[in-house]
Amino acid sequence: MSETGKKLILLTMAVLLSLGAVEVLLRVIGYGTITPEMNFGVNTQMALDKGRFLPDRDLFWKLPVHPLDKQWHAVNPDVRVPPKGDRRRILVMGDSCSRLSTAIPPYSVLLEDSLGSLDVEVFNAAVPGYTTWQGRAWWARQLRALQSDQVVVYYGWNDHWRATGLTDRDYARRLQGKSLRLGLLFRKKPNPPPMRVPAEAYRDNLLTLVNDLERGGASVTLVTAPSHLTQEARARILQTRYLVRGDDAQAIHDQYQAITREVAAITDADLLDAAAVFAAMGEPKSLLMRDGIHLTDKGHRLMATLLAGQLGPELSARGPAPDIAALAARGRAFMQTDGER
Repeated sequence: MSETGKKLILLTMAVLLSLGAVEVLLRVIGYGTITPEMNFGVNTQMALDKGRFLPDRDLFWKLPVHPLDKQWHAVNPDVRVPPKGDRRRILVMGDSCSRLSTAIPPYSVLLEDSLGSLDVEVFNAAVPGYTTWQGRAWWARQLRALQSDQVVVYYGWNDHWRATGLTDRDYARRLQGKSLRLGLLFRKKPNPPPMRVPAEAYRDNLLTLVNDLERGGASVTLVTAPSHLTQEARARILQTRYLVRGDDAQAIHDQYQAITREVAAITDADLLDAAAVFAAMGEPKSLLMRDGIHLTDKGHRLMATLLAGQLGPELSARGPAPDIAALAARGRAFMQTDGER
């Protein structure tokens, strides 16, 4: 080897060692470490600060164990799932829409009551702020151990909020130490910020999740997320920086719900088009909170009624899913009887 070749090799090695030393130094001083506030908005950081969320390397955050968990069959990453017995098992995967309620339990608990004659148990694996990415990670880590017969998948809102830092996929890579901190020195902050889960990634996540669930022996029901985004609700979304000026909140949400319908159409998953049913009901103020996103108590009762009507026949003898008109009629009947309480 010539002297020039040797010098090039030594120079290359010196550059690589120098870059490696800089990378180690950046990691030691914490450069490039990001917080959920930087990535997911102020609400998540406030929940972490107050102890309502706990940090988690795989799931980003999780809920602390709560006394109501056992009563509501709420799954927690820090608690081993109960072994499956003879009862048919339904799992609800989702975000705050499937977990938070006010004066009554969430629809998963009401669903179990509605299907009691079929001897089922309904588990709730829904956490505020979760996306399809986090749902996939939780399924791989723990939820598959439930051996569920039916899985209800209700995501969509958090996927299409804009990340103030990285997408969920890139954030996960950062938490696992799979991205170089050196690259961040030259990284230009995107404008506008990306969605936490861009539309194509949302489609891929749903497809992967449906396939994984079905390989695990479960039948899957995808739920479209109802919405009623008034001017007040849209202003609040901008205020919390979940979207930026120029974004059409309703159009973006509709795009993601269309993807949910598409995935149901090209897989064996059933579809509960709750977005269409709630819209057909014509009573958004009684079914959805002022944010136009979360279910009211009456909304939780209606969701439980719709799911019971769809899953009940599935658990006993698989048949065609009810269409929108049939579901809307069932919803109107529910509203009449519920109004008499």
